[in-house]
Amino acid sequence: MLRRISLVAFIVLSVTCLADELAVGQKAPAFSLTNAVDDKMVKFVPADGRLKVVVFTCNQCPYAKAFEPRLVALGSEYQKRGVVFYAVDSNDDQQYSIESFENMKSRATEKGYPYPYLKDANSKVALAYGARVTPHVFVVDGTGVVRYRGYVDDSAKPEQRTHTGLSDALDSLLANSDVKVAATKAFGCSIKWKS
Repeated sequence: MLRRISLVAFIVLSVTCLADELAVGQKAPAFSLTNAVDDKMVKFVPADGRLKVVVFTCNQCPYAKAFEPRLVALGSEYQKRGVVFYAVDSNDDQQYSIESFENMKSRATEKGYPYPYLKDANSKVALAYGARVTPHVFVVDGTGVVRYRGYVDDSAKPEQRTHTGLSDALDSLLANSDVKVAATKAFGCSIKWKS
């Protein structure tokens, strides 16, 4: 009986983890998560009239670390233009202590994050967005609609970039234009789901 329940739980978890990414044109889910930087609750309100970036990231992934300076620079640059960034760590901190709230706080402080670093303790926000890897980016317009989804850039190595996905999307939206490449394939480490 226990084996049967375990098998059912595994199947449910596997299906849940493979939920589709939010498609461009879909409404983004709202969420409230605690900011590791200052311990305050941060509410993400999709239709708040502002252009927003939700990026799923973490402390341990080599890809997340490689893109971190780029995201910090983009966060600082676009904040001046009214864009709000939210970094979300959905990794299970019980299995991976490097993803703990205290380690998130240390990393955000050390790296100078110009945006909140939020703990998705039960991985429900990542599941709601269909995020699969770190980093995984979603750009949400002021009406709450996803306008870009995918990678930060097409290479973690700046000298090898040929498409700057996130900044291209933001520049287009800030110019009231359509995003030419609105969906790309995010790449990185798989999210370590809360079990």
